[in-house]
Amino acid sequence: MLVAMVAWLVMRWFPGTIGRWWLWQAPLGLETALGLQWDGWAWLAGWLVFIAGVAALSLPTWGCRPGFVSPRFWTPFLTAAALLVLTSATWTTLLVGWALLLFSTGMLAGTPSSAAPRAWTFLLAAGLFLWLAPLFNGLGALDVVLSTSPLNLQAQLLLSLAVVIVAGIYPFHSWLASHPPRASGSQLVLHTIPALVAFHLISRFQVPLLESFSWIALAITGLLGSAMAAWATDDDHRAWVYVAINRATWAMLVISLSRAHGAYRGLFPLAALGIGLVIWGLAPRLERPWLRWLTLFFLMGFPLTPGFLPNLDVSQLATSVRGFPLWMLVLLSQTLIVATILRPDMFVSHPAVAKASPNKEGDFLPRGLRVWLLVLAIAFGLWWGVFPAALTTTAGLTPQGVLASAWAQMRAAGLLTGWITLLLPMLMGGLLVRWRGRLFAGQEAWLAKAASIASLDWLIRLARTGLHYAALVVGFGAEIFDGAGQFGWVLLILLILWLFFR
Repeated sequence: MLVAMVAWLVMRWFPGTIGRWWLWQAPLGLETALGLQWDGWAWLAGWLVFIAGVAALSLPTWGCRPGFVSPRFWTPFLTAAALLVLTSATWTTLLVGWALLLFSTGMLAGTPSSAAPRAWTFLLAAGLFLWLAPLFNGLGALDVVLSTSPLNLQAQLLLSLAVVIVAGIYPFHSWLASHPPRASGSQLVLHTIPALVAFHLISRFQVPLLESFSWIALAITGLLGSAMAAWATDDDHRAWVYVAINRATWAMLVISLSRAHGAYRGLFPLAALGIGLVIWGLAPRLERPWLRWLTLFFLMGFPLTPGFLPNLDVSQLATSVRGFPLWMLVLLSQTLIVATILRPDMFVSHPAVAKASPNKEGDFLPRGLRVWLLVLAIAFGLWWGVFPAALTTTAGLTPQGVLASAWAQMRAAGLLTGWITLLLPMLMGGLLVRWRGRLFAGQEAWLAKAASIASLDWLIRLARTGLHYAALVVGFGAEIFDGAGQFGWVLLILLILWLFFR
C-alpha cells in the first residue's frame, strides 16, 4: 500500500503513463466487481489517513492493559476500513466499510474501559444513521453509484448526523473525551482517521442542508464551546483533546460555508485538518517549546498552509448583517484556541511527553521515525500551501480561481474578510496567555466550572439519568402487560379494538 501511494503521488505529474499501472485501473474489472472507485480524491484522503496511522503508531504511549490486546493491534484494521470507505463506489461497499470502520474505532475507543459505554453508544448511533440514509432516500437497491444518487432532506439529515458523530464534532464529541484520559497514540488515531473519512464522505454528496443558517450557527456554537472547554481546563491532556475537537468543528464550519461543490468543497479543509492534527500529535512528543509556533502556524491556517483558503471562507460571515455577530463569535473562539496552544506548559508537561509515566510497551517503531514523520507532514503542508495547484492536481482536480496559487489567495484576502480574521485572534490570544495570571488570579474554581459546563459532561449525565428512569418505566409497564393470567395482553387488545371502532 505504501509503495502504491508513493507511486500514485509521483505519477500524478505524468498523466500519460497512468493507464499502465494497476492502481489506476484494476485488472480483470475488479474495480467494478468490488464496487470500488480509485480516483485521485480518494487516494489523497487515503494518503492522509496512512500518515496519521503511522504517526500514531510511532508514539510510545498506548495504554495497554495487562492481559488485553494492545490498541495498536486495531490501528491497521481501522486504516484498512477507512480506505475501504474512501474508495467505495456503491452504497453496499460503503455500508460494509462503514460498519468495519465503526467496529475498529469502538475497539480503540474502549480503552480505558470506563469510556467504552459512551463510545459505543455514539458509534452505534452513527452506524444506524448512515444505514438508514439510503432507506429514507427511497433507493430500490444498494448497488447504486454514490455520485449519481441524490439525497432528500431526511437522508441528508441522517448522513450529516453520522458524519458529525464519527468526526467528533462538538456537541457530538463526548465519546472522544474520557476519564481517565486515553493514551496519546490511540487518542491521535481517534481524532484523525475517522474525521478524515467522514469529511471525505460528506464531500461526495450534494448536501444543501449544511448551507442552512441554523446548521452554520450550530457549528459556530460548537466552535466556541470546544474553545472554552480547551482554554478553561487546567488539564493539559483535556486541553489537547478539545483543541483537536475544535479544529474538526472548524473544518465542518468551513465545509458549510464554502461556495464550492463536490471535492473542491472539502479538499482544503481535509488537508488542513489532516496535516494540522498530525503535527499537533507529534510536536509535543519532541519536547521542543518552539514547536508550538509551528503547530499554531498550521492549525490556525496561516498563509502558505492549506488552512489559509478555508479561513477566507469563514471570514465571509463578516460581510452580512446576520453573519457579523457569528463572525465575532468565531474570533472569540479562535482567540481562546490560540491562548490554549500557546500555553507555556502545553509542550512540556503534556502526558505524551511526561517522563513520570514510563512506557511499558516500548517503542513499536524506531524513535527517529517521529522526527521524519513530522518533517514529512510539514513538507506536504508547505507544498500544498505554497502551491495550491499541486493539491488540486494531486486529487485529480483542475486548479481554478484562487486555487491556482498562494499569491492569488493572499490577494483575495481583504482587510476585514481575511487578515483581521486571522491576525486579530493571534494578537488577542497572545495577550490572553501573557495576562491570564493577572486577569484570572484566584478564579481557578470559576474556570474549572466553566470547563465542566463547556465540556457537556453534565448533559451526558442528565441524559443517562433520564434513560435510566425511562427504562424503569418501560420495564414496569412490561411487567404489567406480561403479568399473571396475561391480563396485560387483554387490556392491550381492548385498547386496540377501542381505537379501531371508536
